[in-house]
Amino acid sequence: MRAITHIAASTAAAAIAGAASGSPAAAGIFLFGGFLDVDHVKHFISSGLPSSPRTLLKSIFMNEIQLEKTYSFSRGIPFSWTFPVFHCVEFVFILVVSGFLLGSSFLMAAGIGVLLHLLMDIRSYPCGIPFFSIIWRCIKKQKLMTVWQTHRSTVRC
Repeated sequence: MRAITHIAASTAAAAIAGAASGSPAAAGIFLFGGFLDVDHVKHFISSGLPSSPRTLLKSIFMNEIQLEKTYSFSRGIPFSWTFPVFHCVEFVFILVVSGFLLGSSFLMAAGIGVLLHLLMDIRSYPCGIPFFSIIWRCIKKQKLMTVWQTHRSTVRC
Protein backbone atom coordinates (compact mmCIF):
# COMPACT_ATOMS: atom_id res chain seq x y z
CA MET A 1 0.00 0.00 0.00
CA ARG A 2 1.18 3.50 -0.73
CA ALA A 3 2.53 5.36 2.29
CA ILE A 4 0.53 8.40 1.23
CA THR A 5 -2.69 6.41 1.70
CA HIS A 6 -1.72 5.64 5.30
CA ILE A 7 -0.75 9.27 5.86
CA ALA A 8 -4.02 10.60 4.38
CA ALA A 9 -6.26 8.20 6.32
CA SER A 10 -4.37 8.87 9.55
CA THR A 11 -4.59 12.61 8.98
CA ALA A 12 -8.37 12.37 8.62
CA ALA A 13 -8.69 10.15 11.70
CA ALA A 14 -6.36 12.47 13.63
CA ALA A 15 -8.46 15.49 12.72
CA ILE A 16 -11.55 13.77 14.11
CA ALA A 17 -9.69 12.63 17.24
CA GLY A 18 -8.23 16.10 17.71
CA ALA A 19 -11.67 17.70 17.56
CA ALA A 20 -13.10 15.11 19.94
CA SER A 21 -10.34 14.74 22.52
CA GLY A 22 -7.43 17.05 21.85
CA SER A 23 -4.03 17.22 20.28
CA PRO A 24 -2.26 14.34 22.11
CA ALA A 25 -4.78 11.86 20.68
CA ALA A 26 -4.53 13.45 17.24
CA ALA A 27 -0.73 13.23 17.34
CA GLY A 28 -0.81 9.57 18.37
CA ILE A 29 -3.10 8.54 15.51
CA PHE A 30 -1.29 10.68 12.96
CA LEU A 31 2.24 9.53 13.84
CA PHE A 32 1.59 5.84 14.46
CA GLY A 33 -1.03 5.34 11.74
CA GLY A 34 0.61 7.42 9.05
CA PHE A 35 4.28 6.73 9.59
CA LEU A 36 4.44 3.16 10.93
CA ASP A 37 6.05 2.04 7.67
CA VAL A 38 9.24 3.91 8.51
CA ASP A 39 10.43 0.43 9.49
CA HIS A 40 10.45 -0.51 5.77
CA VAL A 41 12.91 2.20 4.70
CA LYS A 42 16.10 0.36 5.69
CA HIS A 43 14.91 -2.81 3.94
CA PHE A 44 13.97 -0.97 0.74
CA ILE A 45 17.28 0.93 0.64
CA SER A 46 19.29 -2.23 1.24
CA SER A 47 17.29 -3.87 -1.58
CA GLY A 48 18.10 -1.19 -4.14
CA LEU A 49 15.97 1.91 -3.48
CA PRO A 50 18.22 4.96 -3.82
CA SER A 51 18.51 6.79 -0.50
CA SER A 52 18.30 10.31 -1.89
CA PRO A 53 15.68 12.57 -0.26
CA ARG A 54 13.98 13.06 -3.64
CA THR A 55 13.62 9.31 -4.22
CA LEU A 56 12.39 8.69 -0.69
CA LEU A 57 9.77 11.43 -1.05
CA LYS A 58 8.71 10.08 -4.46
CA SER A 59 8.43 6.55 -3.01
CA ILE A 60 5.74 7.73 -0.57
CA PHE A 61 3.36 7.90 -3.55
CA MET A 62 4.22 4.43 -4.91
CA ASN A 63 2.97 1.01 -3.86
CA GLU A 64 5.28 -1.96 -3.38
CA ILE A 65 4.80 -3.31 -6.90
CA GLN A 66 5.58 0.09 -8.45
CA LEU A 67 8.67 0.39 -6.25
CA GLU A 68 9.84 -3.07 -7.38
CA LYS A 69 9.36 -2.24 -11.08
CA THR A 70 10.91 1.23 -10.87
CA TYR A 71 13.95 0.36 -8.76
CA SER A 72 14.48 -3.31 -9.76
CA PHE A 73 14.39 -4.93 -6.36
CA SER A 74 12.34 -7.77 -4.99
CA ARG A 75 10.17 -7.33 -1.98
CA GLY A 76 11.02 -9.77 0.74
CA ILE A 77 11.04 -10.33 4.44
CA PRO A 78 12.27 -7.25 6.31
CA PHE A 79 15.06 -8.33 8.64
CA SER A 80 14.76 -5.47 11.11
CA TRP A 81 13.25 -6.29 14.51
CA THR A 82 10.99 -3.25 14.09
CA PHE A 83 8.87 -4.80 11.34
CA PRO A 84 7.44 -7.72 13.32
CA VAL A 85 7.08 -5.62 16.46
CA PHE A 86 5.39 -2.60 14.86
CA HIS A 87 3.15 -4.59 12.51
CA CYS A 88 1.27 -6.73 15.03
CA VAL A 89 -1.90 -6.57 17.10
CA GLU A 90 0.11 -7.27 20.23
CA PHE A 91 1.77 -3.86 19.76
CA VAL A 92 -1.70 -2.30 19.54
CA PHE A 93 -2.63 -4.01 22.81
CA ILE A 94 0.57 -2.83 24.54
CA LEU A 95 0.05 0.77 23.44
CA VAL A 96 -3.63 0.90 24.42
CA VAL A 97 -3.13 -0.80 27.80
CA SER A 98 -0.08 1.35 28.57
CA GLY A 99 -2.03 4.45 27.63
CA PHE A 100 -4.92 3.43 29.83
CA LEU A 101 -2.69 2.60 32.82
CA LEU A 102 -0.65 5.78 32.44
CA GLY A 103 -3.62 7.98 31.60
CA SER A 104 -2.03 8.88 28.26
CA SER A 105 -4.43 9.72 25.45
CA PHE A 106 -1.40 9.88 23.15
CA LEU A 107 -0.51 6.20 23.76
CA MET A 108 -4.12 5.03 23.53
CA ALA A 109 -4.55 6.90 20.26
CA ALA A 110 -1.20 5.57 19.02
CA GLY A 111 -2.66 2.09 19.43
CA ILE A 112 -5.69 3.15 17.41
CA GLY A 113 -3.35 4.57 14.75
CA VAL A 114 -1.44 1.27 14.52
CA LEU A 115 -4.73 -0.64 14.28
CA LEU A 116 -5.91 1.66 11.47
CA HIS A 117 -2.61 1.07 9.69
CA LEU A 118 -2.84 -2.73 10.07
CA LEU A 119 -6.43 -2.81 8.81
CA MET A 120 -5.29 -0.98 5.70
CA ASP A 121 -2.39 -3.44 5.26
CA ILE A 122 -4.38 -6.69 5.42
CA ARG A 123 -4.27 -7.30 1.67
CA SER A 124 -0.58 -6.44 1.37
CA TYR A 125 0.82 -9.31 3.42
CA PRO A 126 0.59 -13.09 3.15
CA CYS A 127 -2.03 -14.98 5.13
CA GLY A 128 -4.39 -12.07 5.70
CA ILE A 129 -5.51 -11.20 9.22
CA PRO A 130 -3.55 -13.92 11.10
CA PHE A 131 -0.29 -12.44 9.78
CA PHE A 132 -0.71 -9.46 12.10
CA SER A 133 -0.22 -11.53 15.25
CA ILE A 134 3.41 -11.97 16.21
CA ILE A 135 2.37 -15.01 18.27
CA TRP A 136 0.72 -16.60 15.22
CA ARG A 137 3.83 -15.80 13.13
CA CYS A 138 6.04 -17.59 15.66
CA ILE A 139 3.77 -20.65 15.77
CA LYS A 140 3.37 -20.82 11.97
CA LYS A 141 6.88 -19.62 11.07
CA GLN A 142 7.72 -22.42 8.62
CA LYS A 143 4.46 -22.11 6.70
CA LEU A 144 4.71 -18.32 6.70
CA MET A 145 8.28 -18.41 5.36
CA THR A 146 7.14 -20.68 2.52
CA VAL A 147 4.11 -18.55 1.65
CA TRP A 148 6.08 -15.28 1.94
CA GLN A 149 8.40 -16.33 -0.90
CA THR A 150 5.58 -16.36 -3.45
CA HIS A 151 2.87 -14.26 -1.87
CA ARG A 152 0.58 -11.84 -3.58
CA SER A 153 -2.38 -10.10 -2.02
CA THR A 154 -4.78 -13.05 -2.46
CA VAL A 155 -2.68 -15.75 -0.75
CA ARG A 156 -4.19 -17.13 2.47
CA CYS A 157 -2.68 -19.52 4.99
